[in-house]
Amino acid sequence: MLYRHRWLRWAAAAGAALAVLAVLSSDSSDPAQAPVEAAPAGPSTRLPPGTRGVPVPVDSTVFAMGDAVDVHAVLDGAAVVQGAPVVSATTDEVILAVPSDLVDATVDALATGGVMLVLVPPTSSQADE
Repeated sequence: MLYRHRWLRWAAAAGAALAVLAVLSSDSSDPAQAPVEAAPAGPSTRLPPGTRGVPVPVDSTVFAMGDAVDVHAVLDGAAVVQGAPVVSATTDEVILAVPSDLVDATVDALATGGVMLVLVPPTSSQADE
């Protein structure tokens, strides 16, 4: 007799669980967005093909996204990169789209004395837009 009651309890619990699962599976609300879909696009989405994003510390708000700059090494004054587009700009850092073959030279200049960024005027095709 005791075993019969256990079976009834298990059958009732299983039935209740199935009812809950049926209700949950028929929920037609939209699924929550994945965190990747909800996050805003970062500066890497604005990098042209063949470039890498190199962060450069700055101490002014002169630079804006879309500007082009020449990167000069402070140690010897040589131009490391010419016409690098600014893909992101904040008050303390800009991210430059540096050609892949010049990334090492840019990082080396940053690590051994720093760099000076020089604004480049827009080309005539950009000025017409």
